[in-house]
Amino acid sequence: MAVRLVQCAKLKQELPAIDPDSPEGGRALKMISLIAGKAMADRVREQISDRALRMWNDHMLMVMNEFRLDATSDESNRILKQFMEQFFFGDEQAIPNYVPPKT
Repeated sequence: MAVRLVQCAKLKQELPAIDPDSPEGGRALKMISLIAGKAMADRVREQISDRALRMWNDHMLMVMNEFRLDATSDESNRILKQFMEQFFFGDEQAIPNYVPPKT
């Protein structure tokens, strides 16, 4: 089966799309749907590449850790939805007081 390509809204280039039939892609889209709703999951599936989704996973972890979010909380979902929207479709929002680890 041919790989579907999308014009990625995040990376501004044509790249392989998220495969909703793969275990990783299916789980990611379900997670997005739970956090931000079906409309956002559909938008991500149509406009975001697999590479950008992997970048989001790392960014989401950083947001959750910095804000000490509880993954089961509605308030946490509102915060994650806001950061997700900015990350994929807008200017990436800086995380207040974030200090990257020293390497």
